[in-house]
Amino acid sequence: MPKILLTNEETEQLSNYRFSNKSKPTDSTIELVELLKDEQSLLNYMEELSKVIGSPNLKVTASIFVKRYAFLAVIYLYSMTKWNKSLDISIDRISLQTKEDDEHWLPSFYFKKAEVEAMMGERNEWRDRCLQNLFSNHLSIVLSALSLHTKQSKLIMWENIAIYIFWLYESVFTQVDDDELKNRASEDFHYIMNEAPGCLFGKYHNNPLKRHFHQKSYVEHLQEEVRVRTSCCFSYMLEGSSDKCKICPQTCNIPKRGGVTIGG
Repeated sequence: MPKILLTNEETEQLSNYRFSNKSKPTDSTIELVELLKDEQSLLNYMEELSKVIGSPNLKVTASIFVKRYAFLAVIYLYSMTKWNKSLDISIDRISLQTKEDDEHWLPSFYFKKAEVEAMMGERNEWRDRCLQNLFSNHLSIVLSALSLHTKQSKLIMWENIAIYIFWLYESVFTQVDDDELKNRASEDFHYIMNEAPGCLFGKYHNNPLKRHFHQKSYVEHLQEEVRVRTSCCFSYMLEGSSDKCKICPQTCNIPKRGGVTIGG
């Protein structure tokens, strides 16, 4: 299937979600293929990142890494749902781009060549291929390496990704004026969270995102309904950050669900 480049307008929109196709000499860049090539490369990077973000250990660092990395899913799914285009997110084509003085570590995803494949054939079948490319062929590989070498729970890391998918479909796409796009986004979101089989996410029998997609609960001290996390992401353990996230199960006093231990 022939590949085409994103338009300037499309790259501009994706830049709102940390997409980059411009090399910036003031930024630090590491290729994903180099980061994941062996255990020592990954551990060295995690140890350096721990210093930058003030993390007490590699398990916490891995969780924060995935919270930031989750924007790749936002970039990819935004393109899939809005334009019916599948972005090439092969691990050997992307680098992490960070500002040297960014203590919060908010990386951009640098694409040497922002190529996409336009939808062809029946959309449901095409969407399955898209989701497999994102989750099984990319994110599952990253999470497996992190879990193996830092001992962080995949459960927590999948939820770190899930919360940004919730945000994309429940906040970003619900605000668009295009009714056709709204309907398509609603269908895609429902499928990803409720119907997509586990095999699209890697070596899973069940969809690892589904267990985190539950009804929102009214939280008294927040005076609003929120979807409380099933696990803690440990961001409160970073140096200089003592407050837990507002949707943290520890803060909201929500009991554990379905055998998931709150806090990890």
